[in-house]
Amino acid sequence: MRVAGLNQIAVSDHMDTEAPKVAPRHGGNIFTIFITSLSAAIVVAGGLGIVLQAGILAAVARMGLGPSLLWVGSAINAALTLWLAVWTFARSWHVERRLKAGLEVDEPKLSILANFRGS
Repeated sequence: MRVAGLNQIAVSDHMDTEAPKVAPRHGGNIFTIFITSLSAAIVVAGGLGIVLQAGILAAVARMGLGPSLLWVGSAINAALTLWLAVWTFARSWHVERRLKAGLEVDEPKLSILANFRGS
């Protein structure tokens, strides 16, 4: 078996190193961004809410605690799940708009309003 040396390998005269003149278009229209953001919110917040509620129900049943603790735990879980759903929707909306504008994704903020404003 014979191996070609480095000086025997053909080198191309043309190299494609130029950047495209048109920036790549990321993201979709407003309807696509809405569906993507809503889906992300449902999956993230819904999944966490279901798992936390199952834990609350198991703890109340296992420890024999009264229904008042079940209601309090469920209310806290509902508030946390609702906040997480709105935050996930806002964050996804923010990221999709940045990608559509050709910008980089920034660090997440805990503020829901900051994500909607785009700050």
